[in-house]
Amino acid sequence: MFNKLIVALMPLAPRFIVKMVSKRYIAGVDAESAIQKCLELKSKGFLTTIDILGEAISEQSQADEARESYLNLISLVASSGIEKNISLKPTALGLGLSENAAFRNISEIVKKAEEAGVFIRIDMEDSPYTTQTIHIHDQLKLTHSNLGTVIQAYLHRSEADVKAIAKAGGNLRICKGIYKESPSIAFQGKQEVRDNFMHLVQIMLQEGAFVGIATHDTYLIEAAHELVTSMNISKDKYEFQALLGVSIMEELNSLIEEGHRVRIYVPYGKDWYAYSSRRLKENPDIAGYVLKNLFKLKK
Repeated sequence: MFNKLIVALMPLAPRFIVKMVSKRYIAGVDAESAIQKCLELKSKGFLTTIDILGEAISEQSQADEARESYLNLISLVASSGIEKNISLKPTALGLGLSENAAFRNISEIVKKAEEAGVFIRIDMEDSPYTTQTIHIHDQLKLTHSNLGTVIQAYLHRSEADVKAIAKAGGNLRICKGIYKESPSIAFQGKQEVRDNFMHLVQIMLQEGAFVGIATHDTYLIEAAHELVTSMNISKDKYEFQALLGVSIMEELNSLIEEGHRVRIYVPYGKDWYAYSSRRLKENPDIAGYVLKNLFKLKK
């Protein structure tokens, strides 16, 4: 209830306060800012992936504009000296309009990225888009190798999805999942989500497929560390992943010191305010976290 109240009051907060909080988690408004942040992280031993902030759109022209932004980003990333890795959101490229429209845009992006030696991660959004996103990934994977997607551990269907992609030698980012989903399709308990997360990671490792272990939960980081150690998994078959600005840098730095790969997700774009507001509305539980960090910034 308290977190929902915070969300309701957020529109009344001065815009600069929201920006003060968000800039810890967002590289800036342009690609140059994101690349600079990636170079900074690279100097500290981190791998990176860049994404343009953007959500579901209502017109094809917006999807086409997003496509052009990603095509330009590919050229910048390919010549910047940073990790050649980009993440994209299907709804920003038209998935909410039609799967065919999104496929055409994503296909063009993946093709140019492959020519430039850039890896593309197709992000996963809420459940109405799960099947379509996996279908787009699977179709493109038939002709392109520079491609991966994301599976959310809280969905009941995820075990079957992971097994299919793992057997095909896919590259998956496993995360808990942030969207509010119905108990009929998603685990609701904290520990059962954790247990399924680890189960999915283990499936990928057993199949010899590459897995990005994407979590800020130190319980899961420790569990995954123990798992890859006990299974004697080569360090080039997995990596730990986290969002820019999360407060677990000590743990991430320790992983790097031990020789593990750690990738930071670096978002940028002009939609930082709308993006932050929508994230809070979709998951009010984040609001308390944002408020806590606001007080930290004031200290």
